[in-house]
Amino acid sequence: MAESSSSSVSHAVPNGSSRHEKSLGLLAIKFVTLLQETKDGILDLKVAAECLAVRQKRRIYDITNVLEGIGLIEKKTKNTIQWKGESSGCQPQEILEQSLKHR
Repeated sequence: MAESSSSSVSHAVPNGSSRHEKSLGLLAIKFVTLLQETKDGILDLKVAAECLAVRQKRRIYDITNVLEGIGLIEKKTKNTIQWKGESSGCQPQEILEQSLKHR
């Protein structure tokens, strides 16, 4: 019986990647890192989805909605956003945690 539950877990996460590697939180950190590396803090969401190998653009939109809600980004056009947060050299995880604490 334990064997069947372990085999179902291995099928739930393809290619040996863990749930953590696919988490929205980790994707948000990678997204902010990518955004900080762009010229003028402007990023095309289609390019972001390709760079981050995201199959579902919905996950990118979930991240941008939260970041826009806490004032770290603003939409420039339908598929383009601009960073409004600090560029203090902080790590993306620190930026997200500090912003969420102050809201």
